[in-house]
Formats: sequence, structure tokens, C-alpha cells
Amino acid sequence: MQIDRATLERLLTLNDGQLKFIIGKIAGENGIDLSGLNVNLGDMSSVRNAIRNISDRDLAAISAQIEAAQNSRRRGGR
Repeated sequence: MQIDRATLERLLTLNDGQLKFIIGKIAGENGIDLSGLNVNLGDMSSVRNAIRNISDRDLAAISAQIEAAQNSRRRGGR
């Protein structure tokens, strides 16, 4: 999955329930367990604010981490 500025803008158009679901799905597909964070729908304004304010450097780092996780899974790692 490619995470870029356009993808983030599309995420911001989703309603809170959809946004929470997609974030959970993306995290789960990349081996990230969000269960300990206890994010609820009331927290979504903070999540949206974080998405809006993500720096290009952080965006590049996130993309690299996702790509590394996907490559690891393809090689049989976790």
C-alpha cells in the first residue's frame, strides 16, 4: 500500500467509523496491534488532526516501514 499525501486527504473524507476501520485494517495488515491504544470514535478528531499535520519526513518514514513490513512478510518473516 502506498501512503502519500493524496491517500491521507482521501482518509480525511471518511466518516469517523470508516476512518477507524481503515486505520485498523491498514495497521493489522502490516502487523501493527492497535488494541492497546483504545482509540474510540471520540478520539477521531485527534486522529484527523494528526493526519492533517503529518510532516513529509514522517510520511516517508511510515511508507518505508510499511514497505519493509510487506517485504519481510513476502520473505516469510513477521
